[in-house]
Amino acid sequence: MMECDHNERTLEDINTVLEYAKLEASDVKPTVQCIYFSQQLDNQSFKLLELNDTVLETLTNGEKVVIRGSAEDMAILCTSSATFEIKEAEISNSMLITPQLAIGQDVEDSGAQNIQVAKVISVMNNYYELRPCKPRISKLKKLLEENMFSGRECEEDEQHQGHKYSLEDLLDIVQGSESEIKESLKKLKACQIEGLWRVLDFNFLSQVLNHIIQLCEENDWLSTGIQLEECVETLGQLFPKEVITHIIQCYADEMKSAPSQRDQDPEDQPMEIDAKFFTFNEDKVCQFFAELILRSSGKFNFKEFLRVWEQTVPQGMKTSLSQLEGIALIEKDAVPEVIGYYPVEDLPEDVGERFNQLFKTREKWSLADISPYIRDMTTKKLDVGGLLTKYARASMMNGVKVFSSRRPVI
Repeated sequence: MMECDHNERTLEDINTVLEYAKLEASDVKPTVQCIYFSQQLDNQSFKLLELNDTVLETLTNGEKVVIRGSAEDMAILCTSSATFEIKEAEISNSMLITPQLAIGQDVEDSGAQNIQVAKVISVMNNYYELRPCKPRISKLKKLLEENMFSGRECEEDEQHQGHKYSLEDLLDIVQGSESEIKESLKKLKACQIEGLWRVLDFNFLSQVLNHIIQLCEENDWLSTGIQLEECVETLGQLFPKEVITHIIQCYADEMKSAPSQRDQDPEDQPMEIDAKFFTFNEDKVCQFFAELILRSSGKFNFKEFLRVWEQTVPQGMKTSLSQLEGIALIEKDAVPEVIGYYPVEDLPEDVGERFNQLFKTREKWSLADISPYIRDMTTKKLDVGGLLTKYARASMMNGVKVFSSRRPVI
């Protein structure tokens, strides 16, 4: 392959160069490609994107990738299950873009000696690379909170006239893969109502869940299991059936097998063979009631909170401090000790901003206290310990390792 002026280079010139290089014509392929620069280089019509294995496999399998983001957002590339930042990178060696250049198997091994011309149409000194990142879920939460669902009777109210979003709408707006957005909808306890995704107003959610628990207590379902269809039919005149089903699925786990017939009240109707049964998840229900108490309480005397909390949860359920992870902070240095509502979902999703907010809230954190607030920021390559090494400084206080900010808190 030679760089030359295609108007001047001849086969005689080629063979002369081969002779100078002490090569025979038979030592190289018969096709000689002369490369020359176009008089007008076009460096703006296209960009170079380096594909990682995940994206390459996605495209090879005939699946699509999507670049998401509004004009003010950083561009994000998404497959069906992964999200990547698109970052510009510079290179020291220029890359020549030559569409007509033949390589590999495109060049014949035998035949008459000939000259082909390849034109350089662009010279690139940068390209774009893909870096795995977390989906931009704060936007999803903000969009859904524009018009929370508070019951059908409230849908005509002025405060419930905000936009409502289908999954397709959210995929167009939110920077994340489809599977990640669906998982985030699940974490937000969003419910699909008439084809549109809605976050339930907390007071409305509390009302429905308390009715479900009350019905369970009346029918002894807390111990035997909730019969989904019967529960939905019973409460269906008060609340939308899809909401009742959704809340049961959020706070209860489906039983692998139905309760035995001998556990049933003799006066009850026989169980349907395909009936679905659920049993309340103790941790999720207890955490809900902790949140219910703390949401509007400000700072709460910790011992008093524990007493009220234990009295509030359904009979037979046991509260545990582990159920408070990610929703509340206990100030053990205060006299008396106090507890306050501090949900992880309200913190910034940018890792640097997250740590800044945490250290603004509390100067020093124990590992146990800070872990629930940074666990969702971890990646395959960076665990909780790695994040703390990068963004925090460790020290000992009263025999306990604590972490403070490595950077000035803004």
